[in-house]
Amino acid sequence: MPKAPSPVPAPWPAPPQPQAGCAHCADLDNRRITARQQCDRSAETDCNVMLRRHLREAHA
Repeated sequence: MPKAPSPVPAPWPAPPQPQAGCAHCADLDNRRITARQQCDRSAETDCNVMLRRHLREAHA
């Protein structure tokens, strides 16, 4: 019996956007931009995770 094709993965979610006027959001966004410029995908992902967590906890 042939194997079923693997499902097509969903596209990556859009990166989180910082809230205007929030210093913590701006700091995480700047760190993410720096990581991206240095081709440090791990640090960029860490910043996305921290920014999503901050947005959920401080701006929800």
